[in-house]
Amino acid sequence: SIQASTASASSTSTQNQLALTQAQQAVTTAQQAVSLAQGTLSTAQTKLNNDNALNSANPGTVSQSTIDADTAAVASAQSAVSNAQSQVTSAQNKLDTLNAQLSGTSTQSSITDQQNQLSLTQAQAALTQAQAQLVTDSANLLKNDTTAVTNAQNALASLKLQLSTSSNSTANQLSSARLGLQSAQLSYASKTAPATASTIASDQASITSAQQAVTQAKIQVADATLTAPAAGTVTAVNVVAGVLAPSGNAIVLEVGPMQVTASFAESAIGSIKVGQATAVTVTALGQTLDGTVSQITPTAATAAGGSSVVTYAVQITLTNAPATVLSGMSASIAVTTAEADNVIAVPAIALEGSAGSYEVRVIAADGSSQLVPVQVGLVTTSLAEIQSGVSAGDTVSIGTVSARTSTTTTTGGGVAIPGIGVGGGGGGGFTRGGGGVVAP
Repeated sequence: SIQASTASASSTSTQNQLALTQAQQAVTTAQQAVSLAQGTLSTAQTKLNNDNALNSANPGTVSQSTIDADTAAVASAQSAVSNAQSQVTSAQNKLDTLNAQLSGTSTQSSITDQQNQLSLTQAQAALTQAQAQLVTDSANLLKNDTTAVTNAQNALASLKLQLSTSSNSTANQLSSARLGLQSAQLSYASKTAPATASTIASDQASITSAQQAVTQAKIQVADATLTAPAAGTVTAVNVVAGVLAPSGNAIVLEVGPMQVTASFAESAIGSIKVGQATAVTVTALGQTLDGTVSQITPTAATAAGGSSVVTYAVQITLTNAPATVLSGMSASIAVTTAEADNVIAVPAIALEGSAGSYEVRVIAADGSSQLVPVQVGLVTTSLAEIQSGVSAGDTVSIGTVSARTSTTTTTGGGVAIPGIGVGGGGGGGFTRGGGGVVAP
């Protein structure tokens, strides 16, 4: 039994030494891989430095693709060095762990063997002593000596049993150490192995789900923000936080340019066209603003107060209305239906005759006068355009002329008018709308 226990312990020691040797070889192999990778890195770095130096001395000597290849080789060599160093660290950690495990197992086994050997020596000595005592006292103490021999034999058998149990415990510890080593190796392999297709697919699905969550959150944020459909002024807010929304408009905006709606008589509506310039006088502000006819309602408005005058609504858009013009203010509108620039004009009261055969009385330098036929163009309540018949600087009569004995007197005097522009206003060739309401 003692020989069997010794053989088992020797086998265990041999196995432990083999595992230790393998671990040391793994460290050595990893260190050699580091040295080889460092050599490769040094070679690649030297080549890159040489190529860069050539280009610095003579630009274009080495192509950019070669420089890029050198840079990629250096990066690859650096990665190989890092991987080899990681392998050295891992192998060294395994060796350190195995040394610690084997050191504990060897120490415990050595102590147990020494204790067993001491107990065996003591038991053999006791047996020898008992046998000698049995021979010496065989006559008188045979019974006691036999009992002592039996006890010694029992003690020897118990010790052998303990030795066998101790050997089994050592074997169990070694098996446990081996299992621990295998578990560490499997854990390392699982952590350093590339991800499987299923793992990548699962990660991609997680990314897609997170992106969808972000998109949905952005939609919810956008839905919670009210954005005006156009630039303008908020005139009413009919929604309050925590209260049910109204059935009508929640928020009312005034958008676009300010507009005026005015009524024009049927006699004037034919002269008004979309796009014509207008002068809009805002009563409350005392300002006259520029405007443009933007819409003419084709349906007559209902006469108010029993009036027989038929009117039509005309919408005028203000070109640049100041901020002081507010919705609901009253205004009057003058629409320019015709105009003549840089023409000869006379006061309208200077015309004599009727349409198609107008004349004006021209006063000569000696005071005499005569009627001169003229071609009349645009006529207003104050001025009349003269297209032919008189010239700029001529004096015309705007009153009555009577003869005297030696002189000719013109009552009211004469007025010479140079070429001026004739514009709209009041009556004549212009129409004026009634009161209007400035609307958004």
